[in-house]
Amino acid sequence: MNLPIIAIVGLPNAGKSTLFNKIIGSQLAVTSEVAGTTRDRQYADVAWNGRLFTIVDTAGLAFFGNETDLEISVGKQIDIATREADVLLLVVDGKTQTEHYDRPSLLKFRKSKKPVVLAVNKLDSPKNTEAHAAPFYKLGIKNVFPVSSVTGRGIGDLLDHLVSILPDVSLNPAPLALSPSNSIAVAIVGKPNVGKSSIFNHIIGDERVVVSSVPGTTRTAIDSEIKINNVDYTFIDTAGLKRKAHRQERPDVYSGFQTYKSIRRSDVCLFVLDASEPVTSQDKSVAEEIVSQEKGCIVLANKIDIYDKTTKHGSKDMDREALQNYISKHFPFLWMSPVYFVSSLTGEGLTKALEQIKPIYESRHQQVSEEDLKKLLAKRLKINPPKRLLDQKIPKV
Repeated sequence: MNLPIIAIVGLPNAGKSTLFNKIIGSQLAVTSEVAGTTRDRQYADVAWNGRLFTIVDTAGLAFFGNETDLEISVGKQIDIATREADVLLLVVDGKTQTEHYDRPSLLKFRKSKKPVVLAVNKLDSPKNTEAHAAPFYKLGIKNVFPVSSVTGRGIGDLLDHLVSILPDVSLNPAPLALSPSNSIAVAIVGKPNVGKSSIFNHIIGDERVVVSSVPGTTRTAIDSEIKINNVDYTFIDTAGLKRKAHRQERPDVYSGFQTYKSIRRSDVCLFVLDASEPVTSQDKSVAEEIVSQEKGCIVLANKIDIYDKTTKHGSKDMDREALQNYISKHFPFLWMSPVYFVSSLTGEGLTKALEQIKPIYESRHQQVSEEDLKKLLAKRLKINPPKRLLDQKIPKV
């Protein structure tokens, strides 16, 4: 079912992600007072007064202030959300002056010829809310709603208006979009800058997340449901788990929490390594987390196209077979996990790696009969029988 879409847009630090979380009733988006925390598009389905729609959280407009590759990628994400939306929800900080707003961006939204609704956020106190919101009528937007994404004040009236101008999709019967998912959950994990988001985008066939050479670009766990060979999968792109430091920026701390949560709710993890770089303690920490959570695992040695050109780790030349042994040596506790050499740039090896997800998932859920378990235990006891303690009888298992 194609649901109508509301895109949340606005300047950095206006409280867009906090409002997104309040509307969906979950801490799905990473929030922080640090401007530019959100970088990717984050989707969630919402039901309100018997109406169903999809809401999209986006990054702050021009949050770096210069034309870097990362800013261009973030701007592309905002443009995609704006194009596919039925309604634009423009969020502004009610504690700032209207002249600080980016008027060229507002003009761009108007040219899209889509309904624009203005939410004047951060009006947490019930006193003089209309007076605080009044200056924002100068922006020329007809529908202005004073709200507080922290307390929830005014959000009900805002949602009432939003659903009234959306195409009608009713909840009769209960929609598939809000029913529990039976898909296989696959988390793409690894340290920063190993190519997780590039692999994610290649799998889903869409520029869903920002890809940049800047480490730590992804800060939020992004879900996408797709079907491969008639099997439903939910792929989760996660932030890179950084090396623990004495002081970390709050967005990085929250991103780490979300990554751990993504591993916990996954069935299988795609553990991404940078084949062109030596294995680090960060890589081992991620692998240990996967093992401790008892998840299925597939190791993806990414950037194999770069590795084939250099075939170096430090001063040691290695072919692919030697690289396989190198990885096995550093991750002996992943002996059960298949290793695939892949390239997020060309797509090499990804198809074969994805084919292993379902068998690993089925293996994790395999039911073993009591008779088979007894036979296995009997064989093991013949190889390694329990020891007799002093003059006691041999223990019976």
